Amino acid sequence: MKKNLLYLLLLAVSAVGCTGKGGTQREPQPSDTLYTAEEAMAVYGYEPERALTIIDSALIVGNIDEDVAKLLRAKVYSQSLVEPQSDTAQQMLLELLESDYTEDLHNREVVLDLLCTIARNKYQTERQLYWATLKVDCCREQGHETEALRTEAEIGYILAQVGEEEKGIAKLNGVIASLDGRRYVDEMDACVIAIKRKINVLQQFGRQEEIIPLARHIIEIVNDYREHNNEYTDNSYRLPKTPEQTERYCNFSTSQAQGFLVNAYASLSNEDSARYYLSLFEQSDYGSTLGGRRMIAHALCLLGDYDKMLAIYDDVDKHLGNDTLNAGYADMLRGRALAAQAAGNSGQAVGYWRRYADLNNHVNKQLQESQAYEYAARYHLQEERLNTERERAASKRMSIIIVFLSVIVLIVVVSIILLLRQLSSIRKKNDVLSYEIAKRIEYEGKYQQLVESESVKEIDDKEELGEGLSDSQLYEHLCRIIMEEKLYMNPACDRQMLQDRFQLSKERLGAAFAQGSRYGTLKNFLNEVRLLHSAKLLVGHPEMSINEVATASGYASYVVFARNFKQRFTITPTEFRDRKTVPIQ
Repeated sequence: MKKNLLYLLLLAVSAVGCTGKGGTQREPQPSDTLYTAEEAMAVYGYEPERALTIIDSALIVGNIDEDVAKLLRAKVYSQSLVEPQSDTAQQMLLELLESDYTEDLHNREVVLDLLCTIARNKYQTERQLYWATLKVDCCREQGHETEALRTEAEIGYILAQVGEEEKGIAKLNGVIASLDGRRYVDEMDACVIAIKRKINVLQQFGRQEEIIPLARHIIEIVNDYREHNNEYTDNSYRLPKTPEQTERYCNFSTSQAQGFLVNAYASLSNEDSARYYLSLFEQSDYGSTLGGRRMIAHALCLLGDYDKMLAIYDDVDKHLGNDTLNAGYADMLRGRALAAQAAGNSGQAVGYWRRYADLNNHVNKQLQESQAYEYAARYHLQEERLNTERERAASKRMSIIIVFLSVIVLIVVVSIILLLRQLSSIRKKNDVLSYEIAKRIEYEGKYQQLVESESVKEIDDKEELGEGLSDSQLYEHLCRIIMEEKLYMNPACDRQMLQDRFQLSKERLGAAFAQGSRYGTLKNFLNEVRLLHSAKLLVGHPEMSINEVATASGYASYVVFARNFKQRFTITPTEFRDRKTVPIQ
């Protein structure tokens, strides 16, 4: 029961009236979840009072809540030709836009769509552009690309209205190119709407010849859909549910295209073609509605069918009531003046012309005042927005600066703490290393004394060494002489010098240090004793520079000395001197 009632509600609301001041049928809207506005119109016609009664009844029995009721009422009022009702609809929709109801993106899309419709009917191009832009973003956020393109067509139409004719037409052409030829109901319908919007623009700028191929293309698209509707099946809510609904949709779109052709051919003074399409249009369901009849009222005037035109104006008057201060009514007065003039009623014609001129001036003045007010309001709004943005930007910059400085300070503090810890660790490490080096030097000294005392007992101090000595005995003998005479302090002390001094072969000298010692080579031995000597000098002779210590220890190069010292003791000569203040014994 609840579902059926909501179904009737949407039908009735969608049927509330499909024309605005522009005199064209209202396009399908996202809120028509069961039927398009055109299909509902064919069933119910214009019955706003009935629609409002159904809405009230549904609210009383609890089938809909207040927000839904407000939306449906706004939909009814938004299609009204009477200004106060469209203003009421606009206010309702603005309230919904600020409420929790539009947190749901679909509901927000429906509300924005109706606001676009009202702004279009009230010729509020700036507001229409604003709402349409928001709607495009909302559609794309939901992944509704086709609906976004449908709305971009509306934006193209608006751009043309505000003086950017070619830019608007270019946008419409882009939308049409994206949708044309696609056999899906939603895309096909959006393409037809984009073409209609382009026709509306061309009508405004008097480019009637360009309208004819576009209107015929609409008929071709609809005929293809009618003949191959099974190939157009998609999941869109726009998909008609029955063959009857499909036919109603096709008839509506075709008859509207015929209406465009009537106006175009009449404006081009091609009376035969205009009357041909007029006969087809008048036989259609849409051609019998007030919206359809109003669409071709200007063409009837151009064709001289003043009686038909005046009958349409009379019906429109009934719906307008007291709302006669608008551009639409001014056009009607102009038509009445032309009809009276053609009938020879010059006095009546003059009266209509005078009323037309006064109303036209009044409407233009209202439009200028409205635009001036809107521009002023927009300027103040923009000014406030800029001030707010400036304050926000300044606050953001200050926040960024504070955060940046805080991070810098934090990094500096952490770095200092880490550096102090590292320096403390290095100092402790250097203290330990310096202590170990000192102990090492002391042990080496004692060991050397022991070796010398032992070697004196076994080997006579002579320059020529017998072949009977073992490698270890030869090493001990050579070591004692090198240490006693401090030969290692001479940078020239190397293998060749020792070979010449002790008359030893290269092999015999190498074996003494390779097999007879723990050093493996003469080079390692000399490096070790030189480094131990340099350590004593570094501490015992603070007046000596590092370079002087290197030379006094037998190094020809300071770089080689520093590298070997760091390699051997893991600290630099300077660090060792700084940590070890007590002379090494």
